Amino acid sequence: MRILLLITVLVFSCNKVQSLYPDPDTIIEGQLDWQKKFYFNRIAEFKTNPIGKNKIVFLGNSIIKGGGDWNQRYGLNNIVNRGISGDYTKGILKRLDEILFYKPVSVVLMIGINEFFADNSERPGINPKYVADNIFKIADIINDYSPKTKIFIHTILPINNDQYIEVKKVNYNFLQKNFIPSINKQVEETNSILKSNKKYRVIDLHPIFIDQDMRMNPSLSTDGVHLNENGYNLWVQNTMELITSLEKNY
Repeated sequence: MRILLLITVLVFSCNKVQSLYPDPDTIIEGQLDWQKKFYFNRIAEFKTNPIGKNKIVFLGNSIIKGGGDWNQRYGLNNIVNRGISGDYTKGILKRLDEILFYKPVSVVLMIGINEFFADNSERPGINPKYVADNIFKIADIINDYSPKTKIFIHTILPINNDQYIEVKKVNYNFLQKNFIPSINKQVEETNSILKSNKKYRVIDLHPIFIDQDMRMNPSLSTDGVHLNENGYNLWVQNTMELITSLEKNY
């Protein structure tokens, strides 16, 4: 009887954990085929390695994912990387159940660049206010269901159009100098909204990543968007005290 009860509990617990993740039929507005593939491949990874208790969650897109093992960077052992390449704010809103269930010590959020990395001429609703509002919505949901979780919102980093065009060998219209509004202009406007909020602490790394032309410093990036080791090292140097203090206080 005890064995049967134990099996029942284990099955229930397993099903509960599996239900925390979006299923492959989930529709995320604006998501392209390659983004959907990356998204659900990562979700499959998350299912096999859930967040767990007493964690610091780094939540975001490829910039977060590209940091790899953030524990090694900070000398800690309780950071969980929840970055997905190509993800949108709406994508994160669809995958918050895992975070709400495990109620982490802290969530460090960076998201929003992918909304602007496109020609949104026919989608005027995709703008800085839309992105900022979704970021606040993410934070509000976490705060409502896990009020003890400390939430930190990163400003969005700049990009370097010319470097991206050169490295990726592309000619996207929205990366051209005459395209309005530019990605960096939209990033700056979003960051301004984020920094004006009085509810959540904002980590503003944007100023230390720009060059004299107000673009991503090419020495800190592999392609004008994603960071190289110099970029991640600069990130960590400027957030080390904060992140290590979170680990000590949990």
